[in-house]
Amino acid sequence: MSTESLTEQRLKSLMLYRVVMGTTLLLVAVSVETVSETLPRVNPLYFLIVATYVLTLGYVGLLRAWRSLAPQVWLQSVGDLALVTGLVYVTGGASGRASFMLLYPLAVMAGAVLVGRRAGLTLAGLAALMHGAMLLAVRSGLISPQGLVEVLDLPARQVVYSIFVTGVACASVATVGGYMAESLRAAGRQLADAAGEMADLKELHTRIVDSINSGLCTADDQGRILSVNAVGAAILGRQPTALRGTSLRAAFGSVLLEPAALFARAADRRLARIELPYAVPGGPPRQLGIAVSRLSTREGEPQGFLLVFQDLTDVKHLEREVRAKEKLAAVGEMAAHLAHEIRNPLGAISGSAQVLMAESGLSEEQARLLSIITRESHRLSGVLNQFLVQARPGVESRGPVDLRPVLEEAVTLLRNATELRPGHRIEFGADAGPHVCLADPNQISQVFWNLARNALEAMPEGGLLRVGLERAGDELRLRLSDEGRGLSAQERSLWQPYVSGSPMGTGLGLAIVYNIVRDHGGDISLRSQPGRGTDVEVRLPAVRQPEAA
Repeated sequence: MSTESLTEQRLKSLMLYRVVMGTTLLLVAVSVETVSETLPRVNPLYFLIVATYVLTLGYVGLLRAWRSLAPQVWLQSVGDLALVTGLVYVTGGASGRASFMLLYPLAVMAGAVLVGRRAGLTLAGLAALMHGAMLLAVRSGLISPQGLVEVLDLPARQVVYSIFVTGVACASVATVGGYMAESLRAAGRQLADAAGEMADLKELHTRIVDSINSGLCTADDQGRILSVNAVGAAILGRQPTALRGTSLRAAFGSVLLEPAALFARAADRRLARIELPYAVPGGPPRQLGIAVSRLSTREGEPQGFLLVFQDLTDVKHLEREVRAKEKLAAVGEMAAHLAHEIRNPLGAISGSAQVLMAESGLSEEQARLLSIITRESHRLSGVLNQFLVQARPGVESRGPVDLRPVLEEAVTLLRNATELRPGHRIEFGADAGPHVCLADPNQISQVFWNLARNALEAMPEGGLLRVGLERAGDELRLRLSDEGRGLSAQERSLWQPYVSGSPMGTGLGLAIVYNIVRDHGGDISLRSQPGRGTDVEVRLPAVRQPEAA
């Protein structure tokens, strides 16, 4: 609160006290008048009371109309001294026996609190001057004695003593009151500064806590949440106010955060870090990583728990991708060894079988066996080529390619392929495009063929295979949807090597697809449910087309 606001508030309080005092005097006067028969018909005390009300109303109007407070403080202080002088004049008490003489120091103290110690001493001198002037005026006959009849009979020395005592009392009170007021003002300024610093520190603390890219949650020893920052509430998908007071077990949905488990985890660093699944209300599930520690008071005593948690969903997804790439790297190394160990003997076996088949005089059984050797050698050679492609996909001929004619040709070949059975149907559709991207057309065809073969194998009794191509912003989307048996949750890891959805497959076809798509800067996703078919979407970055002038 500013100095002016504080002064204005004190002025208003002084006005209220003045009205209360006047009302009290009025009630006292009326009560005394009803039981006394010696008082005059018109009590002069009423004039002072009316004057008190009138002056207070004038002070209120002046405070609203005039914003300069210092002159008003002096005006009210001097007015109060005048009212006290009038009250002493009406009721008497110059010899100090009447209690109304005590109002002089009170009026001076009120003024000293408002205007300060030095100005309070001035008011004390003014109070002694008013009191002395009133006594001298009575003794000299300038005014009627009223309640000061006894002053006429007092020795001059006692009158001077009364004036002196009044001045000393007022000066003492002004000094003490001014000192206390200055001390209170200094303490108020210090308190205001401290409150401002505390508010700044609290705001800084709040900004720091809310700026941390992790969830922060405090709980008591019973596991009830005391506070949670904005990031933590966002991770949990709930409002901070809704989380306060709930148990950690209910908030995170895990028995691993029971109070007994929290004490054990906070006491052992090996148990302090946990990972658990979390079901977001109305959202996809998340994987959370939580670190538990004890929360200490200012004295160092443990009280409650501090939980720091993060959303590890994306991290876990990246970890799975890293593990898949590690498997692909292992496949590459194996393929290199297989190529070294198998290629030369395989060529020798195939060549020897072909030489023997050229000989005359072979029996039918011998010719059949040599044909099997040749056919199996070619099949083994194809498997070996798949290993080599998996290890090192080639991108030598990558350039701007329009995927629509590439896929139209591949669909045409697929409709005449041996894999197509009588019950199979193929539909192809594409939007207006353009469908240009940086790619190797042979590898894109290989992606399509591997996905299409898997789709046809998933529909042994026949069904519809839909192939679609569209442009969405800066990417091209190739979709293949079948009506086959679908995939279970365990079978959806087909992008990893050696995982096959067909009992006759090597488990490399879809891993090769994944490798080619990622090598082209794209991505691939799969949606499937058992008995409801499978949808595969391949996304490739499109070449930006020049804008029309």
